[in-house]
Order: sequence, then C-alpha cells, then structure tokens
Amino acid sequence: MAKSVDARELRVKVGQLQPGVFIQLEDIWFSHPFFFNNFKIKNYDQIKTLEALGINDVVWIPEKSDCLPNALEEASPVVREEQPKARPLEEDPYLQLLWQVKKNRVVKLKQKHECLKRCTINYDNTVKHIHGLMEQILAGSTEAIKNAQTITEAMVKIFLGDTDALVHLINVKEKAEGIYHHSLNVSVLAMMLGKKAMLTEVEMNCLGMGALLHDVGKVRIDKKILRKLSPYTKSELEIIRRHPLWGVEIVSRGGGFHEAVTRVILQHHEKFNGEGYPQHLKGDQIDKLARITSIINTYDNLCNNIDLDKCMTPHQALSYMYTKLQNHLDMELFSLLIRSLGIYPPGTVVKLSNGEIGIVVSVKPQNPLKPSLMLYDPNIPKDEALFFEMEDDADVTIENSIQPDKLPHEVRRYLCPSTGTNYFIESSQIIGQS
Repeated sequence: MAKSVDARELRVKVGQLQPGVFIQLEDIWFSHPFFFNNFKIKNYDQIKTLEALGINDVVWIPEKSDCLPNALEEASPVVREEQPKARPLEEDPYLQLLWQVKKNRVVKLKQKHECLKRCTINYDNTVKHIHGLMEQILAGSTEAIKNAQTITEAMVKIFLGDTDALVHLINVKEKAEGIYHHSLNVSVLAMMLGKKAMLTEVEMNCLGMGALLHDVGKVRIDKKILRKLSPYTKSELEIIRRHPLWGVEIVSRGGGFHEAVTRVILQHHEKFNGEGYPQHLKGDQIDKLARITSIINTYDNLCNNIDLDKCMTPHQALSYMYTKLQNHLDMELFSLLIRSLGIYPPGTVVKLSNGEIGIVVSVKPQNPLKPSLMLYDPNIPKDEALFFEMEDDADVTIENSIQPDKLPHEVRRYLCPSTGTNYFIESSQIIGQS
C-alpha cells in the first residue's frame, strides 16, 4: 500500500468494501457461508452476500489489503454501480452456491474428525501389538516373526496400494512406553520414504520390520540410562552403542528373520562418513534400508527428544538435518524425505497468509506442499475444530512456521496439547482396527 496506516485493524462499513480489501468477520464460522472468517474480497458478489446476510460492518486489516476501502461518502454509488439489484436470499444463486460449498466442506470436516479418531484408535492398538511383539521376541517365540509380518504387511499394503496414503499426526496422551511409539513412528515414516525410493514389496516389508525392531537391543539397557537427561559417561556411551549388536542377537535367537531385517537393526547408527557405530561403515557399505532407517531414526529422535526442552519442531528437525548432518546421512534419500513430508511436516504450527494459525495434521507424499491443517478458533471446541485442506483454496498459502513456545498459551493448548510428534497412516485395514 502507498500509504501507511498505524492501526492494524479498523472497522469499516460493508458498503465501503471493494475487491482487494482484506477483512475479518466477527461472526461464528457456522453463521456465514464463507470458509474463513478472515479473507480478501475477490469480487462484488461477496460484498453483496455480506449485505444480504445483514452484516453492516467488518474489521478491515490494512497490511493484508491490496487497496483502501472506499470513502464512506463514495461507498453506496460505487457498490450500486457494480452490482445488480439485490435478490431475496433464497433466489440469490451466488449465495446458494457459497452455502452449498460450505455444506460440502462441513461433511468433509466430519469425515476428517472420524478419520483421525479411527487413526488414533488404530495407532494405540498397534502400539499394544508392538509391546506384545517385543515380549515374544525376547522369549524366543516363533510367533514373533508371524506377528511382526502381520503388522508390517498391513502398512506396506496401504503404502503400495492404489489410494494415496495420508500420513497423520497422532495426539498421544499417554507415552509411558516411549520406545514403542518411537518404533512405530520410525516404521511408518521409513516405509513412506521407502515408497518414494521405489522399493519393491519385499524390500518394503524388510524395511518396515527392521525399522519396527531397530531398537529392540535397548531392552538390555538399564532404563535409568535410557531416561538420563545429562550427558552419558564414557562407560554408559559404550553400553548404548552396543544395542545394535544386542538387537541382532535377540532377533537371531528366534531365527527366521530375513537378513535384510538384521542389517537394518545392526546398521541403523552407521553414518555416511564412517563415524557411526558399531562397524564404522561408510557410504554404500551401509545397506540402503539401514540408510533409510537412520534418516528417520535421527528425525524422530530430534522431534521426540527424551529431554522435552531439546525437542525440535518437525520443520526445525528437517532444517537441522540439512544444515548440520549432511556428512552423516545419505542426502539423496534425505531429499526424498523432504519431497514426501514437505518443508512443513505434520506437527508443524504455521501461520497462513490470511492470518489464521493452524497445525499441520496430515500430508500426502504425492502433494506435500498442500497439507491438511487443524485451525485455531476460540469459538469452536477443539473436538469440533476446523480442518482446512490447502488443496481447496489456491489463494491461501503458508506464510511461516511458528515455534510452539512463541504461541499464546490458549493457542498452544488448543493446537499442541501433547508433547512430541507421532505419526500413523490413514486406513481401515491396519491391524488393531476396532
């Protein structure tokens, strides 16, 4: 704008509006046919709709506007000139179209809530299955292989199926068994990356199983060490670095696991520059499935650090890995992760170009730049929160990400009630469906 305005928000009459003016409605979302309470006027039909709804004035946001509202004395003639004579509400085709579009979005909103509830139930049940699986493996049970295959094959079927697999953010309220949540996170995201890397079905099953069991060796480590927040001593570090070897011993005792699965378990802490452990392999000496698991394991550990003060947002984790860990990771595979998750992965709090605040809840690997968001609205209960599919509105973009600790308390509580970031895939076929 050519002229600066000190006040960020000013009230204007609806008759003063013209295309290019950014406004904010103070009505509750369900009481008007527009998808957002905040939006830029596109045409005179929108102005006519506001008048037809009996809205006399709105909040004008200057810094988001392309032009100034008309002066009050100029408003009526300009609007009358550009608009046809007002029709009764029930005869206004534009208004009816807006309401129909909104009704369709409300239906999608209900479906989204149902989907997330289903995913959460399936996620919790799958975690319980993983808990039982670990106990079977430790006992040397031959059933362990069959059960591990059941879990991973169900997820592989989704990723390799005809439909797009949606990676969802899951709200985990109880995280007493963090190792199982971590194992499932790594398995889900590793398979997502594996699909992007065009792995075969056999490779996907080995990757899923290896990622699911990559930390099984940690069951031999004292939980006091695993939960320790201060730096490890030299002896503690030596113990930690033995868990890949112990993991291979544990799964080998029962027999029957594909050698590619044991390679993932053994090599998931190897680094591309040879500085990893336990074998100090480098580059292509590291199995491809292990390289994929290493990337995802690193990402999830950054997002879900045992020290909550050190947890990164998904956006921060990807940025850190790109700038600080290039020598540690297979960067060709890492670039596929970014192309799958986008630069704003599920769990990232963002500000939209229209001023709305939301959290990314799901992303299609086929179109990661158009994620689904849960929006903050203090007038709508969280269990009925609005979801916005960015594919539905090309005019709205992500302006930037926001660190959760920079959010007002009420916004953070609404969008980020749990700590950590957990993922699952949308499906009614995953094991544990209830």
